[in-house]
Amino acid sequence: MTQFYELRGAERLAVELACDLNRQGIHADIMSMYSPDLPGVPEATERLLNRGIPNVRFLGMKVHPPLRDLFGAVRRLRAVLSEQRYDVVETSQVSPTVIATWATLTGRTRHVAGLHQVFDRARENSWRHRFWRVSARINRRTRYYAISNFVREAWLEYSGTPAVRTRTIYNAIPDGSFDPEPDPALREELSIPPDARIAIYIGRLASYKGCDVLLDALAPVLEELNLYLLYVGTVDREVAGSEQMVERMQEKVARDGLGERVRFLGYREDVPRLLASSQVLTHPTRMEGFGLTLVEALAASVPVVATDVEGIPEVLENTDSIMVPADDPAAFRQAVIETLGRDAAAAARAASRGRARAEDFRIARRTAAMTALFSEILEDR
Repeated sequence: MTQFYELRGAERLAVELACDLNRQGIHADIMSMYSPDLPGVPEATERLLNRGIPNVRFLGMKVHPPLRDLFGAVRRLRAVLSEQRYDVVETSQVSPTVIATWATLTGRTRHVAGLHQVFDRARENSWRHRFWRVSARINRRTRYYAISNFVREAWLEYSGTPAVRTRTIYNAIPDGSFDPEPDPALREELSIPPDARIAIYIGRLASYKGCDVLLDALAPVLEELNLYLLYVGTVDREVAGSEQMVERMQEKVARDGLGERVRFLGYREDVPRLLASSQVLTHPTRMEGFGLTLVEALAASVPVVATDVEGIPEVLENTDSIMVPADDPAAFRQAVIETLGRDAAAAARAASRGRARAEDFRIARRTAAMTALFSEILEDR
């Protein structure tokens, strides 16, 4: 994987899979592309070891490595795979996947690569992505899993690889995400009155996530609805325009006197606790292959308002979640008002349907699907 000192979507899934495999008696180590001396890494390494990960390894690369560094990483990974006699290496994200694709071109170790976003040649066409597409066609032994059917179909068109090499394995959430208890201390911690309502956004603050659209949608009605808007997540500086977007949002908050009702909480590890105290999850993204935070909200019986893009309708199928077009603040505002205005019976029905859908994304189901994939590719070895 890339890093594990700040667990976001793909990184968190990798750690949870490794932990679950070890609980089942399957030896699973974790390897980072980077060095062990980066800020936060020694502490994160200790946490992983305490969670039952047998070994934490490092390839020793720089963050955002140039192309030439990938070739050295391929040699080092190939040596580790041979020395430790690993049966399978699982990767997500482009750089680790490219490295593992070449490191497993020959030898006993098989490679499984996760597809965690919708790939489109008009968007993802950098040298790194073009090299990945070439690599995928050369190493025909690599098998892929997509986090939704939408992502799978997009990958097949994007990569030109045979359909038989890619299957859908949905993302999953840990059991602790189900039915979290509200914590009154949280409102006290955030200085939010007990009678106020909370709309929450959880995810990276990236330009394509529509965080600014959400602010435009809810700013006019925050006081009227007695609503607080919480942004949970860090600025994604790797995505062009994200820092500027957040700066504009903060300027708007200051200019319009919204500092009391709009909060930027940064990275948090207590997402279930935050969700349990919220009245609606808002997800205004312009593109999304899956959306783990959507399932976390459903598991916590929190209603969802999201955009009707890419893989989101697939995830929210058979729920009472409201989906609206992207980049439409007025439609998003109305959907939030409608959601908060549900009577007790409608709210209970929505919570029940949402939680039932969340059951499809239990971590045990994902681990079972992954181990089945591992066993299948090892049979052909």
